[in-house]
Amino acid sequence: MNIKKILAGITGIGLIVLLLLFVNAWVGNPVSNLLAKQAAQKYIDVNYSNLDLEIQSSNYNFKFDAYLVFVQSALSQDTAFSIYTNSYGKVLRDDYEYEVANNFTTYRRLDAEMRKIAEALIGGSLDYDFEYISFQFTKDDHDLMKLERDMKLDISHPPLPLVADVVLYSEDLSYSKVAEVGKALEAILKEENIPVSQYSVRLLPLANKPAKEDQAAPWVNSLSLSDFPAEHMAEDNLPQVMEQFEADRVAELNAKDKK
Repeated sequence: MNIKKILAGITGIGLIVLLLLFVNAWVGNPVSNLLAKQAAQKYIDVNYSNLDLEIQSSNYNFKFDAYLVFVQSALSQDTAFSIYTNSYGKVLRDDYEYEVANNFTTYRRLDAEMRKIAEALIGGSLDYDFEYISFQFTKDDHDLMKLERDMKLDISHPPLPLVADVVLYSEDLSYSKVAEVGKALEAILKEENIPVSQYSVRLLPLANKPAKEDQAAPWVNSLSLSDFPAEHMAEDNLPQVMEQFEADRVAELNAKDKK
């Protein structure tokens, strides 16, 4: 009986150790987390003392096998990045150059602000069954270095060209419907003095609309128009122009993929 109890105890301890090792591999441990914060603070004092950075959080990321210490400047909303350390408190790197110096944090903030404006304006003005509404910077001019850190968004004078991008449910899956939606968008945006360089519209079959709001909408059998130039919106035969534009765009993409 004593041997059985000893074996059972050893087995129990072994299972606990395995569980701790498993948890440590996925979420880290408090000691390493503390070392990561301490190392990050010293790193900040030496390398970024002029930015007035404050540690916001620290978490283990199994993907990078490192602790990510997220820091934010008290002086700049767009100066926020992560410092990476190992389990022993050694700093491995930081992503200041990618996130801040390249204006990516500024881009993400502006992108979120533009989406809120688009949802309020378009969603509140047009009676369509929208799945997605946004203003985005166009792919044609996506030079983030033209942005300024902490800049205030003026949607009537955007820092880069805009595309109005909407996805909606419809029983009518035709380019006549796409043109109708595009012209409705154009009228609202002109009235609000929001310059848009391109329009993207995707129609989803109404029959495919999920029963619950948190379910993803399938794009099977959808009809789309992407990056349609605003200067072509005045065409008399707009549905046909849109259809041809999309066909040419897809053909060009397929040709590039084959190279």
